[in-house]
Amino acid sequence: MAAVGSLDLPALKPIFQRIGKLSRALIGGGLGDVILIDGDRTWHASADADFTQQIDVEKSFAGVVAMADDVLWTPDARLDPRLAEHPYVVGEPGVRFFAGAPIVLADGTALGAVIVAGPEVRPYDEGLAESLRDLAAIAAGECSRHQAVSDLAHARLRAKAAQDLMVAFVQSAPVALCLTDRQMRIVQASPRWREEREVSDPTGQTLYEATPAAERWRAVYDECLTGKTAQYERVQIRRPNGERRWLRVEIAPWRDPEGAVAGLLIMSVDITESVAALEASQRSEQRLKFALAIGDLQMWEMDYARRELSAAGAPSMHSDATFDMVKNRLWDSVHPADRPRLQAAWSRHLKSGEPFRETYRMIRPGQPHRWVCSATTAFKDARGRVERVVGIIRDVDQQKRGEIELLKAKEAAEAANRAKSEFLANMSHEIRTPLNGVMGVAGALARTGLTTQQAEMVGLIESSAQTLEALLTDILDLARIEAGRMELRPEPFDLAASVGACAALFQPSAEAKGLRFEVDIAPEATGAYLGDACRLRQILSNLLGNAVKFTSEGGVRLRVRAERGETASRLTFEVADTGIGFDAETERRLFGRFEQADGSITRRFGGTGLGLAISRSLAEAMGGALTATSAPGEGATFTLVLDLPRGVGAVEMWQADEPVAAAAPLHGMRVLLAEDHPTNRRVVELILQAAGVDLTCVENGAEAVEAAFSQAFDLVLMDMQMPVMDGLSAITEIRRRERAEGRAPVRIHTLTANAMPEHDLAARQAGADGHVTKPVTAERLLATVEEVWESLKGEAGQPRQAAL
Repeated sequence: MAAVGSLDLPALKPIFQRIGKLSRALIGGGLGDVILIDGDRTWHASADADFTQQIDVEKSFAGVVAMADDVLWTPDARLDPRLAEHPYVVGEPGVRFFAGAPIVLADGTALGAVIVAGPEVRPYDEGLAESLRDLAAIAAGECSRHQAVSDLAHARLRAKAAQDLMVAFVQSAPVALCLTDRQMRIVQASPRWREEREVSDPTGQTLYEATPAAERWRAVYDECLTGKTAQYERVQIRRPNGERRWLRVEIAPWRDPEGAVAGLLIMSVDITESVAALEASQRSEQRLKFALAIGDLQMWEMDYARRELSAAGAPSMHSDATFDMVKNRLWDSVHPADRPRLQAAWSRHLKSGEPFRETYRMIRPGQPHRWVCSATTAFKDARGRVERVVGIIRDVDQQKRGEIELLKAKEAAEAANRAKSEFLANMSHEIRTPLNGVMGVAGALARTGLTTQQAEMVGLIESSAQTLEALLTDILDLARIEAGRMELRPEPFDLAASVGACAALFQPSAEAKGLRFEVDIAPEATGAYLGDACRLRQILSNLLGNAVKFTSEGGVRLRVRAERGETASRLTFEVADTGIGFDAETERRLFGRFEQADGSITRRFGGTGLGLAISRSLAEAMGGALTATSAPGEGATFTLVLDLPRGVGAVEMWQADEPVAAAAPLHGMRVLLAEDHPTNRRVVELILQAAGVDLTCVENGAEAVEAAFSQAFDLVLMDMQMPVMDGLSAITEIRRRERAEGRAPVRIHTLTANAMPEHDLAARQAGADGHVTKPVTAERLLATVEEVWESLKGEAGQPRQAAL
C-alpha cells in the first residue's frame, strides 16, 4: 500500500473519475468509484456528493476487495459477515449488492480497488465481473505508467544532482583536483589546480595542452589508464613563476557505470609548509640532542602501547635496560633510603598530577651509587590509564657530593659560631659577675660619707666599670650580628623626641669641651615612624660620641632631613664635626671591626674600634646605609640613610634618663634574693639593706621555691644560673604552685649576668615580671625595687603582708 504515497494523485484523478463513471454505467446507475488505500487512509477518486462517510480501512468495501485475489461479488451484503455492519449497509443508502476488483501492480502491490454497489440484491454476473477486472487493470496500468515517468524524472534528477555534486566537489576542493577522460581531456579542474598552474579555464583541453610540464608524467598517466593507481609522497616542482614547491601526488582511474576506465582523477596537495616544518623539527631534534649531550641529560620514554623503551642524550647508566625490566623493577635501582620518598612522590603524581622532581641515589651493580636528578611525567588516556612515561635524568653526583661537603662545612662553621656565641655568653656572665661586685660595691660606697679624695677614687672605679660594661655590650652585639641573631623590634616612635633625647646625652660633654652642639631636625622629618628606635639611638649615640671625642675645637652638628613618599620617608641623618678627620685609606677600613684611624688615635682617644662596625651592621639590618666622608684636619661627616614607614597611633616618647631622685622609703618591704655567688649576694645586701629593705638570701632555685612558699615576700630577685635548680626552673615551679593553690602571684625579677635578648625572652616566658642585667648599679637596682614597691602600694593601699 505504501506505493500510493509515490503517485501523482492529482494527475491520475481525471482518469480514475472516468473509470468510476464507466463502472456506474455498467450497473445502470448506483455507486461506482476508484478507491486507493494508503495505510489507514482511503482516497476516493469520484465519490458522489452524498457518498463521503469515512470508516476504518479494514471495514471498508475497498479494504476488503484489496485483500482479495480476484473480483469480490456479494449479492446481498447483509448476508456477508465482512460487510454486514458497514454503515452503508445498515443505514443510508442501504447497499445490498456489492462487487469490486483489486488494483494490483505488476510487482503484486495492491493499491486499492474499483468498486460498484446498488440498493437491490444482484446475483453474480460474469460479464460485469470481467468488466470490473478490465477497469482495475486500466487503473493499475495508469499507475504503473505514472510511476515509470516519475522514476525516470527522479533518475534524471539524481544524475543531474550527482553531476552537480561532482562539479561542486571539484570546484570547492581545498586541494588541487583535475578530472580527465580517457583521451586526457580535462573535464573538471578545481580552482586550486588552476591557480597553481596559472591557467584560467582548461576544460576541453588535453592535460598536456593546458600544462606542458605534464608531459614528463605521460608514462605514469598511461599506466594509470590501465586501471592502476600511483602515489608520490614528496614531489618537488617548479611553478611557472619559478617558485619551487613540494607536492604529495595521487593518481587514480575513475570508471563509468559499466566499470570501464573513463579517465583519471589527479590530486595534488601542497605540502611545502609541512616539509619546512618537518625539516625545522629535524633541526630542532638535532639541537635538542646536542643540548642534552652538553647538559649531560638523558631523556627517556616508555611507550606502554608498543612496550618500547627509548632514550636520547647522554649515555644511559642502564644502557641494557628494556621496557619490561623498567616496568617490573622500577624501584630496584633506587637507593633503599630514598625509595619510600620517591614512591610517595610518584603516587602523588599519578593521583593528583603533582610534579615529580626528585634528587636521589641510583644504585649500580658493583659500583658506588651516584646522585641523579629526575623529572618525570606520566601521560594518561581518556580512561586514566598510563599510556606513556617521559622523563629526564641528569647525573649530579659530583655536584651533590660537593653540596654535602659544603653542608658539612657549613654545619661545622655554624657549630663553631654557636660555640663562639656560647663562649661569649658564658664569658659575659663570668665577667659581669665580678663586675657586678665592683659596680655594686662602688655604688653602695658612694652613698656613704666619703672624703673628697675617697669620692674621687670611687668615681674612678665607677667610670672604669661603666667603660668595661660598654665594651662588654659592644662585644656581645658583635657576637649577635656575626651569628645572625641580631633582632630588630619595629615599634611606633616619635622621631624628634627620640633624636632630641639621644642628642641631649652628649650636649654636656660637648659644652664641657667648649664645643658648639647643634641639633637641626627639618619639619618634614618630624612625626611618628615605625622602626627600632633603640637601635637608631644606638647608632646615633655612637656617631655623636665619636664626634665629641675626636673634636677639640669648633663644634658638632646633627641634621635630620626627609624625602616623603606616599607611605614612607627616606630619612637622612648627618653627624658632622670639625675634629681630626681622616684620609681616604682610613675611610676604606674605618668600618672594619677593631679598626681606628691608626695606633696613635687608639693611644690618644682609647676605644675598641667596634662602634662603627656595629653601627653599619645595624644600619644594613634596618635596610639602610652608613657612610663617611672626611679629610685630615677638616673634620668628618657620617651619613645614615633609612627608609622608614610613617607611623600612626600611640608612639614611644623616649627621653634621656632624669637625675635619680632621692630613694623612696623601703622600710617594711620584704625581698627574697636567690643568688649563688657570695660577692653578688653581698652587693645586693649592701644596697638594699641600706635602703631599709628586709632581705632574705638563698643560694639556689630549690631554696628559693621553698622560701617563697614559707614566708611572705613583696619581690623575688632570681639569678638564672644556680646549682641544684636554675632560676628559670624555679620561676616555672613557683608559678605552677601558685596556680595549683590559687594564690596571688608574687613579683619576680631576674637579676642575672645573662644579658642577651633571648635570655630576657626566656625569663618572661617562664613567668618573670622583669629582667635586670648585671653589672647592676645601686641606682638601677633601687629604681627597680622602688617601682615594684610603689606598684604594690598602689594596688592594695598598703604593702602586701599575707604569706604565700
